[in-house]
Amino acid sequence: MTATRTTLKARDVMSPEPVNVEPSMTLSQLARVFEENDISGAPVVNEEGRLIGIVSKTDLIRRCTEGTVEVPPAYFFEVLCEQSDEDEQRAPEDQVFVEDIMTEDPVSVGPDTPVAGVAKLMCDGRLHRIVVVDDERFPVGIVTNLDLLRVLAHER
Repeated sequence: MTATRTTLKARDVMSPEPVNVEPSMTLSQLARVFEENDISGAPVVNEEGRLIGIVSKTDLIRRCTEGTVEVPPAYFFEVLCEQSDEDEQRAPEDQVFVEDIMTEDPVSVGPDTPVAGVAKLMCDGRLHRIVVVDDERFPVGIVTNLDLLRVLAHER
């Protein structure tokens, strides 16, 4: 990366073709996607493939430790520890889905957004990742805090 931070755009530092998840995935399916792809977060897309949310390991852990009004924290740990075959046998009302823990309407940027602008959004919002979307809100990449650190490391 020979360009300076002021000329770099989101497209220059993003990881292209992010792993997307669906709101109907169970928490154990989500955990498996994170593990298999060695990622800590993913865009959530609707049936058309457009960005509707974002979910991370932090969301998963937070939900597991806090629980909900209806569900105690221990239940979430049990769900994550059980095999995927058991998800299908579990009654639908007993399942917890990505849509239950995702952040809706996440901060996103276009591919031409300057890296400095992406960094400011991440700092101001205390965000670890921002989805890069095209004009129709289809995810085309993701910028993480580590991507921004790489930019700084290359400048030194």
